[in-house]
Amino acid sequence: MIQFLEIFSLVTGLIYIWLQIRQSNWMWPVDILSCIAAAIVFIDGKLWANAGLNVYYSVMALWGAYAWIRDSKKVAKGEMHLNKLTKGVYLASVAIGLLGGACLIGVLHYVGDPAPYMDGLIGILGVLGAWWLAQSYLENWLLWLAADLLGTILCLAQGLYWMAGLYLVYIFASAWGWMNWRKNGVII
Repeated sequence: MIQFLEIFSLVTGLIYIWLQIRQSNWMWPVDILSCIAAAIVFIDGKLWANAGLNVYYSVMALWGAYAWIRDSKKVAKGEMHLNKLTKGVYLASVAIGLLGGACLIGVLHYVGDPAPYMDGLIGILGVLGAWWLAQSYLENWLLWLAADLLGTILCLAQGLYWMAGLYLVYIFASAWGWMNWRKNGVII
């Protein structure tokens, strides 16, 4: 069953990233399905931060759908809406990353996570990446690039090969997304 959920998460994750790069609102329901499957896989592997992260992604998908529908009305049809990453948001993100990451790693040590540092770092990058994505910041792709690289390594180390394949594809998709949004995005 876990292998089926890994493959399901891989397939829906690929569909999700394609929709995300195109800035399609259909990405959000696909994201929820993919994240639920991934959360179950990570719970089974006792990778608690990644499990919780996928639950968080599901919740952020609801907010993201609302924000994207709202913001898409501010640009011409066919244009991608982007918001400017402000210095305040950047500084708040750094603070959340440092403090939240340290707390998360501590909790993961306590609950016996097999890779608390890597899992925690991926977790905090994912929290920030999902927040930045929902806000349509171009720079969300850079956070995903780092998180996906670490996620590939973690999944390989834990024997989650289908999930590692998904994260490997996400690395390339993050680079593609960065280039596509940079080329086609309009700051609102």
